[in-house]
Amino acid sequence: MRIALINPPQAHFTQPLLAIPSLAAFLKENGFRDLRVVDASIESYDYFLSGARLSRALERIGAKKRLRELDRKSGLLFSEMETYQMLSEVAVSGETIAARIDEAKDVIRSADKFYDYERYLWAARTVERALRIFSAEFAPTRLTAHGFVMKQTIERSDEIFDALADEAHNPYIEYYRDVLMPRIREMNPDFVGLSITFGSQAIPGFTLARMIKEWKPDCYITVGGGLLAYVAHKLSKRAEIWSVIDSFVMLEGERPLLELCKAVEAAGGAAGRADVAHISNLIYFDKKTGAATSTREDAPLDIKLLPTPDFDGMPLHLYFSPELVLPLAITRGCYWGKCVFCTLFTVIGPGYRGRTVEQTVDDIRKLKEKHGTRHFYMVIEDLPPNMAKRLPSAILEANLDIDWWCDARLEHDVFDRETVAELARSGCKRIAFGYESANKRVLDRMCKGIDPDASMQLIHRCHDAGISVTLYVMIGFPTETRDEALQTLAAIVNNRDKIQEVSARVFYLDEHSEIYKRAREFDIKEIHPDPRADLQVYYDFTPGSGMTRREAREVYLKFTGALRSHFPVFQNTNMLYHELKSHYFLFLAKHGSFENLRARVLEPAIERTRGPLPDRPRRVPGLVAETLRFDRDDIDVKLITIDSGTVRPRYHFDILGEDDRNRFDREVAPLAPSASELFFSPADAETHCLSANAAELLRSCDGTRQVPEILGAFPAEFREDAGNALRSLAEAGLLVLPAATAARLAEC
Repeated sequence: MRIALINPPQAHFTQPLLAIPSLAAFLKENGFRDLRVVDASIESYDYFLSGARLSRALERIGAKKRLRELDRKSGLLFSEMETYQMLSEVAVSGETIAARIDEAKDVIRSADKFYDYERYLWAARTVERALRIFSAEFAPTRLTAHGFVMKQTIERSDEIFDALADEAHNPYIEYYRDVLMPRIREMNPDFVGLSITFGSQAIPGFTLARMIKEWKPDCYITVGGGLLAYVAHKLSKRAEIWSVIDSFVMLEGERPLLELCKAVEAAGGAAGRADVAHISNLIYFDKKTGAATSTREDAPLDIKLLPTPDFDGMPLHLYFSPELVLPLAITRGCYWGKCVFCTLFTVIGPGYRGRTVEQTVDDIRKLKEKHGTRHFYMVIEDLPPNMAKRLPSAILEANLDIDWWCDARLEHDVFDRETVAELARSGCKRIAFGYESANKRVLDRMCKGIDPDASMQLIHRCHDAGISVTLYVMIGFPTETRDEALQTLAAIVNNRDKIQEVSARVFYLDEHSEIYKRAREFDIKEIHPDPRADLQVYYDFTPGSGMTRREAREVYLKFTGALRSHFPVFQNTNMLYHELKSHYFLFLAKHGSFENLRARVLEPAIERTRGPLPDRPRRVPGLVAETLRFDRDDIDVKLITIDSGTVRPRYHFDILGEDDRNRFDREVAPLAPSASELFFSPADAETHCLSANAAELLRSCDGTRQVPEILGAFPAEFREDAGNALRSLAEAGLLVLPAATAARLAEC
């Protein structure tokens, strides 16, 4: 029997996911060798982000023509501001980005180019802008490195089914038809397994299932993955789903997938004849009853009995990374399991299980030798105490010579000075902790079981040992006050020399969590479901005490502003660097520690924008300009700062709904014309909006005149402002650095 295991779009593009390699290894170990694996996510990214495909997108968008049509308007409505923002960026940068996107991918995939930081930043920005150009072709659809969303929300099953045939907004229909489906037809699988872990994979995944079924109705298609644990029971009530797939696999997939393959093989590869009623942890359509049926729930297999993941057949050369970072699960589940907001048990089943230290070392050795990589991401919820104590010494004793990172719980007694030092020696470069709050009362309400003062001491120990620290922070937990949330912000800012990254989010209720079930205990007065969202998992609510939801979102904006002000990883051009997590980890590994990285790379990059003005200022060569009738800066500010307290919560990278957009068109005052110019610099792939006067000042910087001459052209009362504007142009990277400044920075 021919089997295809497919990771559908969209997943992060810097490293492979673990699900398909783990399942493939298990099936092969149990005799199913005629098996192909496909990572359609990275393959589609590589296809979309090509010069030829972006050129086609530019033709279809017609940005300049549409921009001129908007320029003729007397004012822009809210929805028109969104369009204007998109079109103006495409108009000014599109041709350059399309011409250089393949070069940018080469930089990111080449170790000798990737670690040249300025070159890396250019390449990363080029990829980001290319994604925005591609998204513009299917607007309001948005594809980024971190997510994929359409106007159809995945919280409503009818909208999901509508999206499966919406070729104007679903880019994967064209991709599957023209690129992937010919390969699948050549494979001619009898059995297809789709792994849908993230909400961003739902529409692309079911789109692919529909197209496979249309081609080969008797091909058995099963879908598993983390997202299904939340929505499969609800989705199974829609009859339409059973024309697209044959079953859902719930919780961990190894055993049910193996039994499904056996059942389909016994039926001669025919989906319609396969008897699956005896297989545990399934939802399938029972033709006898005419309804979806759930089979019994069995405990997952012992992780110690599972083989090392098998990455054979994965397109490891395509990931947007110069060196391969491989994921490896050494545990499943969470040994703590008490946090009232957590729903991990829903995704992978009850219980906590771990591989032995010896197995973990053996897994690492096998993967390192086979794939020639020394970089690993341990895919675990929390590094368990026994592993924290024993794994580092085992790695060192085995002479593995690796770099790795993971998530961990703030175990004050476990991560003592000796333990974190050993972790660092073993190659641990980064640990992400669930910090959540600096307030003891809030932490106790969460049932975190940690003390904020002891946690900060632990964080200091990790940093001092050379391990980069990332903190997850939650804002707006029920009953949390504004002062308590700001206490968390103050603790982080006051310890910014010991903390490298912070990932903050606004709290929403997960319907599977303990806090949702015990809402009254947390003074939640009302939960706000969307009556049309039959697949809704996350909910907004009205708190009886603490911050209002609007206040929580305001504090979140304050958080993000403070992070950009105080943390080098978030500052200025380094933001992309932070968001592409494997890239950050690889730079850490390259330089040995965050302190080295900051001294050698991050601070010089920031300082480079603060050098002295050139004696004879000259604008950066090759600038591309687009004259606009409306001020792009004004548009950007309005779109960012619109009152988030009035917007329907947008989960899983969701986009603004059509109802909200129409309401803002009615309620937000139209934007009046105000001339501006948008400049794009091919040298660093940055865009800058300038007023008409600032643009004129930039054009006067042709390298022939000294600063006093340039400023002397302005009336005396405006010369100080012109001088400040000139410095701003230099800090924005629009003026060529003087040779002395460049040489000094190169020495850094």
